[in-house]
This record gives sequence, structure tokens and C-alpha cells, in this order.
Amino acid sequence: MNPVVECIWRTAFKVIYGWGFNVHVEGREKFPMEGPLIVAPNHLSNNDPPVIGYALPRAVHFMAKEELFRNPFLRTVIQWLGAFPVRRGGVDKIAIRHAMNLLKKRRVLGIFPEGSRQKPGKLGRFHDGVASMALRTAVPVVPVAVIGTREMKRGKIAIIIGDVIEVEKAKPTQEAIDALNAKVKESIETMIADYHARTDS
Repeated sequence: MNPVVECIWRTAFKVIYGWGFNVHVEGREKFPMEGPLIVAPNHLSNNDPPVIGYALPRAVHFMAKEELFRNPFLRTVIQWLGAFPVRRGGVDKIAIRHAMNLLKKRRVLGIFPEGSRQKPGKLGRFHDGVASMALRTAVPVVPVAVIGTREMKRGKIAIIIGDVIEVEKAKPTQEAIDALNAKVKESIETMIADYHARTDS
């Protein structure tokens, strides 16, 4: 990503999410600053990508549903932020090829394992995409817990960055995919539960 572009949107996001919404961020210091990564957050709302983008110290290229790209203005904004479209309901070879190229360039790829937005309280079923791509490429996965982005109340939004999950290159069998998905899901669920245990009165 162009450094000038990244500087502009980071400044804007700091004003909006840092000062405006007072988003709480944990774990930023342990996020790897080099090498390819797959960021795997839970998904609550369309606010998630920009809030996560504010929280993480590196630019994240999110897979986003193709419907968002139909609006010319919105398409310009999200492409400017590094997002790219994926067709849901089937295998989108173009999106997968683009994602693989990003990882080859040692970038950070963002994929929501649940695929679509979920109500707070319980994570949805994880699709195969994150685990399959990680197994094929041996790229580490970083679980991210997203809290409060559905309601967007100031001081009630948190992004918790989890520990890196190292992945060995392997054939993406259903068993291997399920095992990796279980690790990522457990990490996110634990981070959410721990956060609420510390902050809920």
C-alpha cells in the first residue's frame, strides 16, 4: 500500500475511532511487523474492517462481499483501503488468486471465518477459507476478537489481538481444516469471555 495513502487513512481512523469512539485495543505490541499473515476476526457489523484497520499496526487487505463494490463511492473508498471483492456462495477463483498473491508479497490478509455478520454473544459456524489458505501456504493466523462494533457506543468497543497461531504446510483435508478452525475459534471465544469478565460490572 502507498505509504502516503496509509498515513492519510490512519490519521483519519485515529481521529474517528481513537478519539471519537475511544476504541480499546489490546495486543498490538505482539502483532508481527514482518512477513505474511492471515488475520481472522469474528464478524459483527460493516464497521469491523475499518475499526480493525485502526487497531492493527499493519495495513490489512480484507476480502469483502462483492455487493459492497456495487456502490461507486463505497467501492472507491474500500479499494483505497486495500479491500477486494469476493463472490459468496461458491468458490471465487479470482479472489483466491488475489489473496494468494498478497501473501506471496508478504502482506496481511483479512478474512472473516464466519463469512457473514453474526449477533453478539455466540460465534457462527466457521467456513473453510481461512484454514484452507493457511494450510496451503503455511502462513500464520492471528485471531482477533471484535467487541461492540454492532452498537458502536463510545467506550464500549474493543479489539483484542490474539497470539499468533503457527501453521505447518499440509494438505487441507477436512480434518486439518476443522482442527485449525477450532484453534482460531477457541482463541477468539476466550478473548471475548476474558474481556467481559474484566470489564462487565
